[in-house]
Amino acid sequence: MASLDRIRTHGFRRWYERQLIECHAWLLTWFLGLILLVSGLEVAGGGSGSRLAGVSLLLGGLAVTLFSWKRYRLLLDVAEHLGQQAVCPACSAYGKFNVLSSGPAPLPDGGDPVLEDRGGGVWLHAQCRRCGDSWTIR
Repeated sequence: MASLDRIRTHGFRRWYERQLIECHAWLLTWFLGLILLVSGLEVAGGGSGSRLAGVSLLLGGLAVTLFSWKRYRLLLDVAEHLGQQAVCPACSAYGKFNVLSSGPAPLPDGGDPVLEDRGGGVWLHAQCRRCGDSWTIR
């Protein structure tokens, strides 16, 4: 719901830009976790005294890598999914809409299972600022 508030107050384009920045920060974290994981492999291959430290680095790197990749994919999937639907069907204006209503539950006619899994069933009823047409973003 915090994302919906940000879309409502700052606009879709700014929200989308921030989502991509946050998403790629998680990708950078994934890369750093991968470096940590490989460093753990190198240290664990050394003498017996450093084996515990190497395994600790390896497990820490693995945890960071898995968590950050999952977070990266989640944020990117939601941003891409909503970004594809942010075009006004009448005038083709991209991202220029006001949120009329929104909800955390799926619409009565069903919804997209990808967004329901990734976005918690969030939907937006949008109205174009250019032509006034309205549509639903799921």
